[in-house]
Amino acid sequence: MATKKDDNIKIKEIMYFERPRRSNTDALLEFFVKKIETLDLHHVMIAWDSGYTLHKFLKATKNLKLKLDITTVTNPKGGTIGGRSVSIDDATREELEKKGIKVCYLNDDLQLGEPASPSPHQKFLRDMLLPWVPAHIDPLSMDAGVDLSLFLTLSQGFRVCVGCLVLAVKHGLIPEGERVLCLAGQATAIVLQAGKTARTCYVKEILGYELNSDWLQMPRRNMKKMVAITK
Repeated sequence: MATKKDDNIKIKEIMYFERPRRSNTDALLEFFVKKIETLDLHHVMIAWDSGYTLHKFLKATKNLKLKLDITTVTNPKGGTIGGRSVSIDDATREELEKKGIKVCYLNDDLQLGEPASPSPHQKFLRDMLLPWVPAHIDPLSMDAGVDLSLFLTLSQGFRVCVGCLVLAVKHGLIPEGERVLCLAGQATAIVLQAGKTARTCYVKEILGYELNSDWLQMPRRNMKKMVAITK
């Protein structure tokens, strides 16, 4: 619910999640889909890790009379974490494009993987590149052209939303200056103005995000199960 105080003040609801978990996605979608028609936008960017958020979004909005231009940004081709695929294969890409959904792949040309879960080879490469590539720098930051780690003070999803939107604009999939609904993490949803740099992706509205979702705040036992591999 939004309350307008005057031309300069609005009071709006934001959904916060105390800890990351898959069920947060369903709760967030139920929360904001009811008011998506009031957001004044035509573009949606959804980050792809497992595809869960995109599929749930399509299901939740199928009966709405909206014409949405959807782009999904995914990990480098062949990317895996903990033995599970976190990228879109060719067959899935064809299915998505038949539905009018545009697909963008993240690059990891240096084969560094995620800093929180590198393979032994990726760790070796990272150690070799220190201090030129700081240990916390991730492929999304390198592809977007800026260190996105400061967004972790909000959430992992916030960092991914900004970085993936920059890539979508750079690849010509979303026009610069458009208002875009961005979904990432397990439950981060924000409306950003599309820009070719993170500096120009201005926040227009925050719908919800997960607190305490920085890798540094997660149990170490979760990290041991993760190994990022980019083929």
